[in-house]
Amino acid sequence: MNALPDGWSRRRVEDLVRVTRGASPRPINDWIAPEGTPWVKISDATASSARVITSTREFIRNEGRTRSVVVYPGDLIVSNSATPGIPRFMGIEACIHDGWLLLRDLRGIDPLYMYYTVENDRPLLLEQGNGSIFTNLKTEILKRHLIAVPPLAEQQAIAEVLGALDDKIAANTALAATAERVLRAEIDAAWLRGDDRSSVFSDWVDLNPKVSVPRSDSAIYIDMKRLPETGWSIDGFDLREPKGGARFQNGDTLLARITPCLENRKAGFVDHLGEGDVGIGSTEFIVLRARGEVAAPIPFLLATAPRFRDHAIQHMVGTSGRQRVAASDLATFELPTPDRTWLADFGARASALFCAVAAQSVENRTLAATRDALLPQLMSGQLRVRDAEDAASALGV
Repeated sequence: MNALPDGWSRRRVEDLVRVTRGASPRPINDWIAPEGTPWVKISDATASSARVITSTREFIRNEGRTRSVVVYPGDLIVSNSATPGIPRFMGIEACIHDGWLLLRDLRGIDPLYMYYTVENDRPLLLEQGNGSIFTNLKTEILKRHLIAVPPLAEQQAIAEVLGALDDKIAANTALAATAERVLRAEIDAAWLRGDDRSSVFSDWVDLNPKVSVPRSDSAIYIDMKRLPETGWSIDGFDLREPKGGARFQNGDTLLARITPCLENRKAGFVDHLGEGDVGIGSTEFIVLRARGEVAAPIPFLLATAPRFRDHAIQHMVGTSGRQRVAASDLATFELPTPDRTWLADFGARASALFCAVAAQSVENRTLAATRDALLPQLMSGQLRVRDAEDAASALGV
């Protein structure tokens, strides 16, 4: 264990914060409702990299509050199963189940510094967990976990530097979400709304177009976990020998065809390949490519429109848990014939916004890499705040 700078100490988590475990009304399925108290699941934390949970996908009946643990804005929760150690702040009043640990009543430690401490120490927490299927983080393990604690003013300075990087990432992400809302509202109003059904999806989009096998021994590979459930930016890639799977190029849209990924709106726009490069992906992707005068982003916007998704889900076949939709069924989706002048103008604006968001995605990856490099050095005292501030300033933060 490395020596700490002067004025720092090692303290147990339980000496600095009260740790309690969430609880679930039983059986939980009887309590799930269309409205009520927000119900925080692990997927609500993993759906976005934002520090704060501001919405949930499920609710429990308000009577279930007394059978659960209620959390409030500002509370810090940490997952203890499936993906142990993921910390999130609460931005809403909600209930948490026993897959969460609640950190409350902080004493002598800055909340944001505690958040980054848990984020930094996740590998250590994983090593101490146990479980037959998932690694589990027990309450007592987190309570006894030793963390490095600088003076409060230095905690706040460290948290401010790391928080500035995350805030810039969040701002870029929010701009991307706004761009999608604007485009989606226009395409719905100018094209998809109405009873006209004079064309079909395949009039505007090629499904699984033929693409040659990559010529190199190692090709960009995108698996299902990389596809977003919101937005269109794909979360990085791996390298793999080009054997089998879907093949695609820049400007293509990748759409998940299997349950529950299709229902969860897993779809992404390919914009990070080199010119002429071919990528490979999961066999559970349907590749969509714009036809003729249609701009490249339009297949993504069509494929993620609610009415199209309803059509796709209704045409899924197969055994429970392994249902899939066929490209041929998507091809027959009926929609109006758009005004050609509007289509060209809209396509140009959509392409410009997609390019801007792609640049922001590249910036976000740089910001995230810088944050991840600074995090362990700052939390151990090996890097002083002033030097970290210089690194952040070089990125315009």
